Amino acid sequence: MELRRMYDEDFNYLGYLKDRKEPLEATEYFVVSGVMVISRGKLLVTKRAKNKTFPHQWEFTMGSVVDKESPLEGALRELKEEVGIRATDRDLTFLGTMKENQKFSKIFLLVRDVDKIKMQKSEVEDYKFVGKEELGAMLNAGDFAPPMAARIETYMEKIAPKLND
Repeated sequence: MELRRMYDEDFNYLGYLKDRKEPLEATEYFVVSGVMVISRGKLLVTKRAKNKTFPHQWEFTMGSVVDKESPLEGALRELKEEVGIRATDRDLTFLGTMKENQKFSKIFLLVRDVDKIKMQKSEVEDYKFVGKEELGAMLNAGDFAPPMAARIETYMEKIAPKLND
């Protein structure tokens, strides 16, 4: 059972947790956190496993904030679980919040040389590092899961100066 904190549309905590499998009421929102990792001027992108929504499409590390985690704690956990990268709160820069369909997406940035990726096979089936040109081509081709494409496009202005190509 994966419990998530419930919030209202203005990001006020409603005072209870709800199992991920339970349908949301129209007034309930939850939080997901993600980390864009830039290593040596390239963005780490991962291909979603076949059992996930938007199978075989590309994304960056992201997942639900569970139990009583903060969005930052959830981002750090997802980073470690999905791709084996350990980081601390001091390593991440907060990029912003997007209000989406009954969820708030909290997006962080990690700029660090990464030499090793350890994929969580139930979540990730492949990975690669892409520069600005390849990232743009992938976005134009529709290679990213649609919510991820929107998130990348939203923060492109903030990450583009850190990307090569």
